[in-house]
Amino acid sequence: MNSFKHENINFDFLRTHAFNYRWAAVDADVIPLTAADPDFPVAPAIRNAIHTCADTGYFSYGAAHGEPVFKEAIAYWYHKNYHATAKAENILPVNSAAHGLFIVASSILQHGEKAIIPDPVDFLFRKAVEAAGATAIALPLLKDSANFDLDAVEKELQNGAKAIFICNPNNPLGKQIAPTHLNELISLASKYNAWLVSDEIWSDLYYETTCTSILNQTLTAYDKKIVVSGLSKNFGLAGLRIGYIICDNKTHYDIVFEKSAHATTAFGIATLSQIAGTAALTQAEDWLIEFRAHLMQMRQIVFNRIQSISFLALPAAPEATYLAFPKITIPQCTSDKLIQAILTNARVALVPGGKQWFEAHSEGSIRICFSTSENIIQEAFDRIQKVEANILDSIKNA
Repeated sequence: MNSFKHENINFDFLRTHAFNYRWAAVDADVIPLTAADPDFPVAPAIRNAIHTCADTGYFSYGAAHGEPVFKEAIAYWYHKNYHATAKAENILPVNSAAHGLFIVASSILQHGEKAIIPDPVDFLFRKAVEAAGATAIALPLLKDSANFDLDAVEKELQNGAKAIFICNPNNPLGKQIAPTHLNELISLASKYNAWLVSDEIWSDLYYETTCTSILNQTLTAYDKKIVVSGLSKNFGLAGLRIGYIICDNKTHYDIVFEKSAHATTAFGIATLSQIAGTAALTQAEDWLIEFRAHLMQMRQIVFNRIQSISFLALPAAPEATYLAFPKITIPQCTSDKLIQAILTNARVALVPGGKQWFEAHSEGSIRICFSTSENIIQEAFDRIQKVEANILDSIKNA
């Protein structure tokens, strides 16, 4: 079975329903390699679970703390795949991993406090910290890795930073954080009684080496660890808004639950989403394994094609994610300027680096999402190569 053939993609549906800079948000002649959302239909087991639920005709209020079967599925997934100490009673299903970041930030940070975030990283990290009334301190990651300069981290902790936020694997770099560096961060967090928050939304989409969760039992124990993750990237369920927060103990879970406002009916995750999520984690792992194999092939194609583009420098291959983040080789050309030139001349949409998207140190790179078919990837690069001279002229004359 090949679930990831080009003919399996329903472009008519995507062009009317896939937003966030994707098919429904661009002109009809544009290929969007933009938001990190697969073009392929989800696993049959997930669709069957949704159909079965819908056929009952009932869509009642769900449990404020989340559906127990979904919480158990998350705990088992982390135990089986990441040797983690996750307990179902300390897991809170939430309305997307993005919302999970906001809930956690508001739970652990007070107005006027500071938190460390990576640079580069998705803009939602800064937004979550600032929404809590705190200040985000963006620390550059070391070259060609997702590691911090530990001296810089300690300096900020000495100056009062209350939390370290990490993205493992990193978006947009596609790099994993090694267990040794995770232990070093845990040691620093423990020394200064700071929180360590890990966004692990990409952890299931690794290639050669399995990712290490901060909850892995082989790492140093520390009770102020929190994981935020979800099922949008791995199982293609972004539209169902399926996220979750894993706390180390009940005391911290209770703090997060109170801040989530799930005890009211104003907030929370849909029951149907949790049913889909349970099916994903308990019945769709074979689909995920096949997806990773497809992505490995696409990764190689993308990196081969990048080498043939004169104005892009081949980055180190991502160890995870379905994102490439090549550097721009044109002197004084900004990320925004290049993607606009590519869009205008080649009708291919990409995501720019820059502080608005991935913090300041991402400027000078562009992000290419390759969670699509080989046909789409080849067509996109064919278009860019065909008008390469026009793209360069556009930038020169801008």
